[in-house]
Amino acid sequence: MIEILLLLILWLFVFLQILVMAGYFSGNPKVKPARSNPKVAIIIAARNEEANIEACLQSILQLNYPQELIEVWIGNDRSTDQTALLVKNFISGRTNFHLFEVEGELGSARAKGNVLAQLVQQTQSEYIFVTDADITVAPDWVKHLLPYLLQPKTGIVSGTTLVDGNNFFAKWQGIDWILGNGNLIGLDRLGLKSTAVGNNMCFTKEAYLATGGYENMTFSVTEDFQLFKAIRAMGYESVNVLARASLNISKAQGNFRNFLHQRKRWMIGAQDLPDYWLLIFGLQASFYPCLFLLLLVHTKLAIIVWVIKVILQLFYIGLIQKKLKVKWHWPTFLTYEFYSLFIHFAMIGFYLYPVKMDWKERTY
Repeated sequence: MIEILLLLILWLFVFLQILVMAGYFSGNPKVKPARSNPKVAIIIAARNEEANIEACLQSILQLNYPQELIEVWIGNDRSTDQTALLVKNFISGRTNFHLFEVEGELGSARAKGNVLAQLVQQTQSEYIFVTDADITVAPDWVKHLLPYLLQPKTGIVSGTTLVDGNNFFAKWQGIDWILGNGNLIGLDRLGLKSTAVGNNMCFTKEAYLATGGYENMTFSVTEDFQLFKAIRAMGYESVNVLARASLNISKAQGNFRNFLHQRKRWMIGAQDLPDYWLLIFGLQASFYPCLFLLLLVHTKLAIIVWVIKVILQLFYIGLIQKKLKVKWHWPTFLTYEFYSLFIHFAMIGFYLYPVKMDWKERTY
């Protein structure tokens, strides 16, 4: 009986991988290029980002979109480093760039949600793009996502973000993001809507104001999901896009501590996802424990399931890498399963460990 139950859970997980790939092959929704270039706003929450902010702003300068039609607002969220000074020096003489000092909170808005809420109030544009201070945006980021946002009844659009770095730990994180975005896209195309990517999204001001803004939402450490959920609740459509043209790049977490807190933040935020996502995450969380239990009672079957899982996973990673034209790093690609196995149990332990999540030197 136990063997049958374990096999059922494991095969359900395998079926989920096949289902996600089926969704992936349905492709992005088709849209025509925008007939005109409306004014857009780009808003960035920055807290202690002296190591990243200049590269982010430089990438915005290189957008293939008229700079005179872009207003950029950087919200300095009470940084204790040189973030504000670096921004002031960078934007000097650039009239479409603005530094906003964040003080106090709006309503129930906190942390990054509070910064974004205050920045939206400063904007004059009807179309608002959001990225993070540690991101370098793609040259066609605005140009590529905007036509999706201009479709009737569309309120929020999300692109794809990957992380990059020079060591194995960074590159393994990169594959995490490839799989995460791949799962998000595949399920989205099957109608299982989930969230937007907070460092690569855009929304209409109309849809945002219809929700009452972050100041009227329940606080969440995953503010992107809160906004996504609120906009869809108001009857607006959402689109998740997987394309090289709107691919943004983030820096990987440089140390294991920050990595664990980042993942814990995501896991806490995921608790508010629809019930079908809880089933999906439950299958993902139970795969390795069930696999090891099956190894004890039926080694051959367990190995067969594991091999099938790894083959499907590597195949899907390869599909996403090819789609996004990401350079292959074969040692990372071939060793990813061992990393994934270790991180799986590390995250279960850290999630259950009674310690508050620490993010940007704030605890939640």
